[in-house]
Amino acid sequence: MIKKIQIKIAVMLLLILASSCVSDEGNYNYTYINTLNVTGIDNEYTVYTGESFKISPNLNPTKDDGTDPNRYTFEWVALKGTRTVIGTTKDFDAAIKLSPGQYKIYYLITDKVTGVTWQTEFLITDKVTGVTKKQDYFTLNVVSAIYEGWLVVGDVDGKARLDMVSIIPNGTTRVITDVLDAAGSALKLSGKAVDVECFGSALATSTAYGIYVTSTETGTARLEPDSFAWTQSQNIAYESVGGAFDTNFGVDFMKSAGPAENIIYSKGNVYSYIKVQQVRYGLPNNILDTETKPFYAAPFIAENQGYGGPPVLFDKDLRRFVRMNVVKGNCSIMPPVVGSPTVLDWNNTNCDLVFMTTSAYNSYENFAVLRNITTGKFHLLRFNKAFAQTYYKEILNAPDFDKATKFAVSPDSGYLFYAVGGKLYEYDNGTQSAKLMLDKGSEEITYLDCNARANKLYNKKLIVGSYNGSVGKLELFTVPPVNGDLVLDYSYSGLCKIVDVAYRAR
Repeated sequence: MIKKIQIKIAVMLLLILASSCVSDEGNYNYTYINTLNVTGIDNEYTVYTGESFKISPNLNPTKDDGTDPNRYTFEWVALKGTRTVIGTTKDFDAAIKLSPGQYKIYYLITDKVTGVTWQTEFLITDKVTGVTKKQDYFTLNVVSAIYEGWLVVGDVDGKARLDMVSIIPNGTTRVITDVLDAAGSALKLSGKAVDVECFGSALATSTAYGIYVTSTETGTARLEPDSFAWTQSQNIAYESVGGAFDTNFGVDFMKSAGPAENIIYSKGNVYSYIKVQQVRYGLPNNILDTETKPFYAAPFIAENQGYGGPPVLFDKDLRRFVRMNVVKGNCSIMPPVVGSPTVLDWNNTNCDLVFMTTSAYNSYENFAVLRNITTGKFHLLRFNKAFAQTYYKEILNAPDFDKATKFAVSPDSGYLFYAVGGKLYEYDNGTQSAKLMLDKGSEEITYLDCNARANKLYNKKLIVGSYNGSVGKLELFTVPPVNGDLVLDYSYSGLCKIVDVAYRAR
């Protein structure tokens, strides 16, 4: 009987509960919160590194009267192995500072009123299957804008900056200011600009391409050639034997006769790297094999086609030319010659060296400008790989030659160019006279050279860097024969005040 009563009671309770549930239906008040339906974003984009990129999404809120402009917070998140926040505003409008590659980009919006975070969804259609699906990111393809082109180091407001004239194969040419920042490099230049150089097989342990940039306080750093990434161990100090250089060691300039071969100059000392001979930077090479004390090398090196040439230096102390033996790490005297009005005594020049370089002209001749310390007169010397002097005469009919600050030799004609302020002259050693080729007025010519390691489109051009007081300009000219007027082929403006230029080749 008790059991039957308990069963009846249980059934009655169930009926009461069921009745109460039915009677409660429709008594709750549901409140719809603000939702976002984002539009205006495509599912895939392609952009160059360092290039400005803009997206302006429409939020399309359902319950927002727009009276609170700070109602939302935003995050643009790039994902490729690691998570990187690349923007925190509604619209994305900034330069892309990501390494080349394919990234997933997430657009996150938090409504501070409701506390809800919305993650934008995109409809993606598979081109092969035709199937459409939702995904919560869009694709950003970041393409290298630093593939090839001119690297330009200079100063802006007294501080070093590396710019680039980027030349994309079958694409556009663009000027990238502060390319280290644009590429997301960890290298931050400090002090004033000094040098930039590019050459192949730069390391003894690999075939890596070498891009080296130098500033007075940072020293000389080697960039990863494709991304411009950098770590402290990429400073040139780590390429020396037994820590011969200080960590922030800096070159004044570099000369490379070819891949896997480099000579550096720093404060009167010269060091060499020859991969095939397993020669690495170590003790100074500016010491004669018959002497015990290094000499102070003048700040010029004639590569003379490399260690097989060999390279030529100038002893500033004793005013003499010397030839390097980069394998032995020292120098020796030049072959003795009897001096005359048309022949210079290598070992007793009585001159200061004003300029020296190796030019591709006439199967790679070496050019040197000297000033006689007794007469004050200037002379031009030319000599070949075997040290045979092909020309030695006084420089005549050359206006303001004593005021020249920059020099270059045309590989086509052998003309000697020199700059005085904003004026550029071409000196013809055949006629022993100079012609005014450019007059830039108040602008200053800050750089002058020809670059044999540039792309074949540019490796015979005369390169002129100028500064108008605000920005720098890089111009490339064809040098016609018979003293013809220069022909401007390429011009790039908006650069730093140019100190040095190199070509990142492929």
